Amino acid sequence: MGLVASMGMVDNMLLKSYHTSGGIFIDRKPARALAEQLIKKLSIVTPGVDTPVRLLSGGNVQKVLLGREIESSPNLLITAYPVRGLDINSSYTVYDLLNEQKRRNVAVMYIGEDLDVLLELSDRIMVLCHGKITGMVDARTATKEQLGLMMTGATPRERGEA
Repeated sequence: MGLVASMGMVDNMLLKSYHTSGGIFIDRKPARALAEQLIKKLSIVTPGVDTPVRLLSGGNVQKVLLGREIESSPNLLITAYPVRGLDINSSYTVYDLLNEQKRRNVAVMYIGEDLDVLLELSDRIMVLCHGKITGMVDARTATKEQLGLMMTGATPRERGEA
């Protein structure tokens, strides 16, 4: 679930909790507290929790979204290119959040193409080429060359694994 650009952080936090509220009234205090907590924890730069998220930088929008999803205590977190377009500091904040989730035994699926990042963040790496799985490797022993060959669709024999 994404964010609603015209809404502030508080209302975007409520998107994950509306179904747990009792009755027709919504208690905004927990959502406001969560938004304020995320601003501090993730160093989100915003004029305030009610500022529409469309006015935030791309990195801050990513932090709001990832922070909200993580605070819902997921069992599985699927991320697709979560640092695309972000500055280096924001990227490292996202990487730290993902590693924190791994330490909490959350299954994290990271979809990306930066081999250095994949090797650093991943336990296992699945490689796809033209929609087909061309390999699955242990990230601790995988090399960029091995991954690159899999990305081209090279067979195990062509990769020297047969």
